[in-house]
Amino acid sequence: MISRKEVVAKRKSLYQLAEKYHDFNKGDKRVNTPRLCVVCSRPLSSLILNENKYIISVSHVHFHLNEYFKVDICKDVASCYRTLRQKGELADVDGG
Repeated sequence: MISRKEVVAKRKSLYQLAEKYHDFNKGDKRVNTPRLCVVCSRPLSSLILNENKYIISVSHVHFHLNEYFKVDICKDVASCYRTLRQKGELADVDGG
């Protein structure tokens, strides 16, 4: 179980550790790989089979932690809360 405060702390630490980051909006086609949120594990991009290309299905932020590690999180923290609640992993305790 993860609390809302822990979700916020994870997201905050990514912003602090990142060398740079980019925002991607839903419908953007500048993506070539499947992407998952590192906080809630929600798929952020989906494959268009007939074109064999990826498209962004959820607005998100792409972080460059260093030369080798790049991670993604949902742009909206409410999206992470909702996904974790649906999976039964969010503890709704004093986290507002």
